[in-house]
Amino acid sequence: MLGHLFAAEWLKLRKRPLTRVLLATFLALLVLYLGLWALVIALQEGALSGGRLRIEVLNAAQTAQIQRQLSFPGIFGAVLGQVNSVGGILAVILAAGALGSDFGWGTLRVQLIRAPARGLYLLAKLLALLLALLCGILAGLALGSLIAVVASAALGLPSSLDGGALLALGPGILRSLFVILPYVLATFVCAAFGRSALAGAGGGLIFLALDVGAGSLGSLGTVSDAVLFVVNLMLQPNINRLVVQNATLFGLDPTVLASGLDLTRLPSLTQATVVVAAYCALFGYSAWRLLARRDVTGAG
Repeated sequence: MLGHLFAAEWLKLRKRPLTRVLLATFLALLVLYLGLWALVIALQEGALSGGRLRIEVLNAAQTAQIQRQLSFPGIFGAVLGQVNSVGGILAVILAAGALGSDFGWGTLRVQLIRAPARGLYLLAKLLALLLALLCGILAGLALGSLIAVVASAALGLPSSLDGGALLALGPGILRSLFVILPYVLATFVCAAFGRSALAGAGGGLIFLALDVGAGSLGSLGTVSDAVLFVVNLMLQPNINRLVVQNATLFGLDPTVLASGLDLTRLPSLTQATVVVAAYCALFGYSAWRLLARRDVTGAG
C-alpha cells in the first residue's frame, strides 16, 4: 500500500506547476548568489579592467573564503548552504502545497477511502517530498559545479576535486535534507491543523522566522553554562551546528563571513543530531495525530 501511495504522491508533485516554479526560483537565486560573489572577486582582482582598476571591498581572509566558495570543492558547501537557507523557505511552501491542497481539492477524502491508513498516507507524502527536495539539491549541485568551472577558468581560482570530496557529498546531501526535515514536518502540522495550503505555508514560514530569530539568543550562553545548555536545546543552534558541519566538510569557514557566529557556543554534532531528530519526531507525531483524529468530509 505504501508503494502505491508513494507513486501517487510523486506523480502529483511532478505534475504540479508549483514544484517547477519553486525549483526554477531556487536555481535562479543560486545563480544570483554565486554570480554576485564572482563579480565581487572580479572587481577585487581587476579582472574586468585587465588589472588596471581594482575595487577592494574584502579583506584577504574574506577574499580567500569567497574564492573557495566559487571553486571545487568549496562550491559544494556553498550550494548546500543555500539549500539550507533559501531552500528551506521554498521547501516549506512546497510542503504546504503538498498536504494542504489535498484538503482544498477534496483529494484527501478520495485517497483515504481507498487507503484509510492515514499514517501511511502521511509517510508516503513525506517520502515523495524528500525525493523532490533531493532532486532539487542535485540540480543545484550540478548548476553550482558548472558555475565553479566557469568561475575558476575566468578568475584563475585554485581548484581541486578528489575522491574524498566526492565521497563527502553523500553525507552532506543527507545532512542538508535532515536540516530541512523539521521545518517540513512543522509545516505539515500547520497544514493539518488549518486544513489548507495557506495555513501550512503561513504557519511554516512563521515558525521558520521565529526559529531563525531565536538563533540570536545564542549570545545568552555567555551568562552561564546552565543558560547555554537551555539555549542549545532549541532547534536553531543545533541546525547551525549541522550547517556549519556541511561547510567545513568542503573546506569552508563560516565564521569568516559571519563574524557573529561563535562555534564554541554551538552544541556538539552528536547533540545536534539527537535534538533535531527529537523535534522531527515531535512534529511528525503531531501531524499524524491531527490528521488521524479529524474527520474528512466534502472538499474541505
